[in-house]
Amino acid sequence: MRLTVHHLSRIPEQHRHHAGLILQGTPLPEQAECYLATFNDRAVALAWRRDERLDFFAVRDLTRRRGIGRELLRQIKLDAKAAGLTRLDCDPAQAQDGERDGLAAFLQGQGFRPRDGVLSCCLYD
Repeated sequence: MRLTVHHLSRIPEQHRHHAGLILQGTPLPEQAECYLATFNDRAVALAWRRDERLDFFAVRDLTRRRGIGRELLRQIKLDAKAAGLTRLDCDPAQAQDGERDGLAAFLQGQGFRPRDGVLSCCLYD
């Protein structure tokens, strides 16, 4: 099976257990553009954005370094661009303790640069 990125308004019941492992206690937002990456019908990554702000981005620790985060971010950027946004911002401080440096390094490797206290990516590079 292949990796699939779903753009959702809520997490389907069959993915809630694995999504919970990704969230590690972080509550789901009531209003946001949610993205769930699945592989072999298991949730492996989760993100959400509000307008140009990427408020949450996490890949399950067992599945990192396999291109999942890159594909999830690619889809988020495409959707943000289609929505007329010109940039995407993310504050790595939103990540769990011990994950912040890794998230910052990943985002910078994907073209995000420091801007006004957050990491920002121009969608029209």
